[in-house]
Amino acid sequence: MKALFIIINHEEHFRKLLKEFAKTGIRGGTIISSEGLAASQAEYTPELGMNYFKMFINSGRPYNKTIFLVLDDNKIEDAKDCVRRVVGNLDRENVGIMFTCDVDSFEGLTK
Repeated sequence: MKALFIIINHEEHFRKLLKEFAKTGIRGGTIISSEGLAASQAEYTPELGMNYFKMFINSGRPYNKTIFLVLDDNKIEDAKDCVRRVVGNLDRENVGIMFTCDVDSFEGLTK
């Protein structure tokens, strides 16, 4: 089992991704609203504030969605492919990120 963490920076990608997951049979997981570190740093570090303000104007919004999925190893690539189809190249600036972590044990998940 692996946990896949996906941080999506754009609302339109988020909605499309949920539909893509459903079409692919990926269910379950947790979604939280989140905020990038730059937003908090700008609030508490005035010298960074102007740089963040410029970034905010260009990107549209400072908040994002974080999706946590715990999946069998064979479903991880399916989920990552969904992200790539919807979001495109994650190497572009301010799009989002995804990464996996091994899950050694769990309780409370249903199949």
